[in-house]
Amino acid sequence: MSKTEVVMSQTSGERLTPSAIDREALTVGMTVVPGLYSRNKMFALFTDPDVRVARTRSATLRGVVRQLAGTSGPVTRVEVVRGGGSGRTCLLRYRLPSMRLDRRLELSETEVACVIYLVGRAGNTSLHASERDRALIDAALARLSMGLRLSGLEEA
Repeated sequence: MSKTEVVMSQTSGERLTPSAIDREALTVGMTVVPGLYSRNKMFALFTDPDVRVARTRSATLRGVVRQLAGTSGPVTRVEVVRGGGSGRTCLLRYRLPSMRLDRRLELSETEVACVIYLVGRAGNTSLHASERDRALIDAALARLSMGLRLSGLEEA
């Protein structure tokens, strides 16, 4: 898993300590909350090649969620083949008859969990996030805050 060093700045211009943010956690964060990081306020973050990969991957996952949620017509033959462990690749296949599209993607366990969670949240009743899926997403989002000083929030 690739990690990158980034310096995150606040709107006041003061800098937070650098923290290692992994690409998968950033991808999940940008997928679940598309406006998580403002490109205008955090331009240095977006110049990093690993962040660009995460941003592109996030856009792909959001597109898959839209398609599975039915915005392009009904979806048939949805199949998720899990890799069987942390870091293993999974296979997601589905068919969009209205577009004559058969799509096949290789995703990480966490990316599959993210897609399934968001599709279920969008109202698709055929896919449901399990407790394991939720735990994978929560763990990825928790990794985004590692190393950040969140004074005031930790006092509660």
